[in-house]
Amino acid sequence: MRALTAVVVVLAGLWCGYWFIGARGFDTAARNWVAQVQASGRQADVAAMVVQGFPNRFDLTVTEPRLSDPATGLGWQSAFFQVLSLSYKPWHVIVAFAPEQRLTSSRENVTLRSEKLQASVVAQPVPALPLDRITLIGNNLTLIGDGGWQIAAQALRFATRRAERGENAHDIALTLTDITPDASLTARFGTALPPQIALVRLDATTAFTAPIDRMALQSHPQIASIDLGEFRVDWGQIGLSAKGRITPDSAGFAEGDIRISLENWPLALDVAQSMGVIAAKDRKMWDQAAGFLTMTAADKTRIELPLTFKNGIALIGPLPVGTAPRLR
Repeated sequence: MRALTAVVVVLAGLWCGYWFIGARGFDTAARNWVAQVQASGRQADVAAMVVQGFPNRFDLTVTEPRLSDPATGLGWQSAFFQVLSLSYKPWHVIVAFAPEQRLTSSRENVTLRSEKLQASVVAQPVPALPLDRITLIGNNLTLIGDGGWQIAAQALRFATRRAERGENAHDIALTLTDITPDASLTARFGTALPPQIALVRLDATTAFTAPIDRMALQSHPQIASIDLGEFRVDWGQIGLSAKGRITPDSAGFAEGDIRISLENWPLALDVAQSMGVIAAKDRKMWDQAAGFLTMTAADKTRIELPLTFKNGIALIGPLPVGTAPRLR
C-alpha cells in the first residue's frame, strides 16, 4: 500500500510539473507569436494574457487583442478571445471569440456580432506544427457597417483539411445559410426575389507556395492555385454556380477559366434591370443574346457562360467585363 501511494504521489508530482512547464510554454508561444507579428511590420497589442485550466487543460485568455496591418489598412479587435486545449493534446485547440468584434479597413469599419463563433484547429503533432484541419462554426451572425448597412446570416460553417493530392494543398468548404442582405438592396428589386438568400456554398482545393505551420509568418505562404469544385448561390428561383481552375500570373492576378451556370436567366435579367444594371432600352438585346446562347439547350431558362481571366482582365467570351481578382 505504501508503494502504491508512493507511485501515485510521484506520478501526481510529475503531472503537476508537466502542466506548469506546458502552461509556461503555452504562454511563451503566445507571446512569441505577438512578437513575431510585430517584427513583421504589423501591429499586435493585448491588455493581458493568462493561462489557466490546471490540471487537465491549457486555457489561454487574451484580453483586448488588437491586430492591424499598416500596409493594407486592415485590422481586428475584440474584448477577448480564448485558446483552449487539453493538456495531453496541445496540438488541438478550440478558439472561442467574443460576441462582438470590430473589423477595420481603410474604406469602412465593420462590427461583427454573433451568438456563437468558435473554431477547432488541429495541427500535426510534429515540431513544425503544420496545419491539418480547421472547423469554424458561427450562429446568428450580423455584419453592421459604419455606413449604416447590415447583413445577417443564420449559420456559418467553414472547414479545411489537408488535401490528399498536392503538396501544401488544403480542401476548403464554406456554407452560409439564410442570408439577409441589407434592406436597401432588397428594396430595389421589390418582390422579384425573397428577402433571404437560402444558400451560399463553396467547395475548392487551394494549393499554397509553402506549408501553413508555425513558421508561416516567416515563409509567407501564398496561393499557388485554386481548383473550384463548385461555388453556388441559391436565391429564390435564381441559381448561380461556377466551376473551374485559376492560378496567379506573374503580376499576381488570377489566370484561368471558370464555367458559370445561371438558372432562370429571365428572372435574373428582371432583377438586373430593376437594379439599374441593365437599362430598359437594352433589355431586348440582352434577351436576344441569352436566347441565342440557349438555342440548342434542353433547358431554355439555363445559360452557361465561359469566364476567362487573362492578363489582369476578366472576359466573358471575347468581351471584357472587369478586372481579374488579385491572388497575390
